[in-house]
Amino acid sequence: MRPHFSFVLLLIIGALKGKSITLDQALREAISSHPVLSVNANRIESAEGKRIQAGLRPNPLFVYQTEDFRTWSSPGHRFWQDADHFFYLQQTFETASKRARRLDVALANQRRAEIELTLQKQMIAAKVRAAFWDATGALKREATLRQAVKNLAEITEYHRIQVKEGAMAEADLLRVELEENKISLLANSAGIDAQRLMIRLQREMGRSDISPITIEDSILDAPVSFRPSSLEAALAQRAEILLARQIIQIASAQIGLETALATPNIDGVGGYKRSKNFDTVLWGVQLQLPAFNRNQGNIASATAEDRLAHSALRSTEALIQSEYAGALREVELRSRQLESAVLPLRVRAAESARLVKEAYRLGGADLLRLLDAQRNLLDTEQLYIDSLLALRQAEASLQSATGLLP
Repeated sequence: MRPHFSFVLLLIIGALKGKSITLDQALREAISSHPVLSVNANRIESAEGKRIQAGLRPNPLFVYQTEDFRTWSSPGHRFWQDADHFFYLQQTFETASKRARRLDVALANQRRAEIELTLQKQMIAAKVRAAFWDATGALKREATLRQAVKNLAEITEYHRIQVKEGAMAEADLLRVELEENKISLLANSAGIDAQRLMIRLQREMGRSDISPITIEDSILDAPVSFRPSSLEAALAQRAEILLARQIIQIASAQIGLETALATPNIDGVGGYKRSKNFDTVLWGVQLQLPAFNRNQGNIASATAEDRLAHSALRSTEALIQSEYAGALREVELRSRQLESAVLPLRVRAAESARLVKEAYRLGGADLLRLLDAQRNLLDTEQLYIDSLLALRQAEASLQSATGLLP
């Protein structure tokens, strides 16, 4: 007889099951509502504000100045007639297209924030794919063990009838019941693991409230409708590559800005002067002389950052190429292994279990051989699930290597 707590576990696992979800649905939900993405969205807004600020012109400066003001001696001081009064505006005129260079840097940083959002989406998608297939494989293992329990239950019932009729020893019935209970416990443990992985999937999707969901385990057997992109397409889609190239654009724009900052601005002054009851016009020009500071330190730093960005791009391209090639090779090898070795072995194990079961009913095989055939069938099914899951994970890695988003 099965342990009482196994029945309780079945009720708990059954209660946790809910609406079925597909990989595409999980991916779309994750990249549309994951809370982590709001951080990058705020960075884009921040970069947009800096871009607006970078395009603004310098404000004019209003100056009022008075000279020859006194409050002592005689005759008494007449403020408006005796003092000199200056009213003028001072405006900075930027040289070397500094405003345009600032805009270049701000636009490049805004584009970087947008690419970082895409990168975050690709990272989330990779985690969701891995979690989805892990959960699907766990559900498939549970279903396989449940089927094994069902098969053993039929054998157990057959033995009960035989023992009741006195045609079989009770020791054989106990042995079959023990085997059934053992597989039943394994099935319950597999169910718990499956639900744990389903919770992990929802966590990777960014859900704050974990709700009952399930996955059709047949999805694991269904072929994946995905054709790998070329390496060139992968390099064009991966956000890491786009980000590395954008950092080069930022470094180049920063060099332009620092070079422009080395050129002094011109301040124009124009206004009104009243002195000794005479009204006159005031104008002038101010220019900073670049005798010592020509911004050479910042220019050198920006140039070094540009070299660093180019080196980082080459390194990133090499890593993406090796990642893509490795994932593509793994898919080919695991697909070949599944088709040439695992599937034929699975067919032979199922046929062997069927023949032994029929022979046992006819008295041509003993109980140990029957149980061994059932264990072999279960082990082969587990090997098939492991191989198929490894193939699905390899395909998911290849999809992530190409930067694929739904």
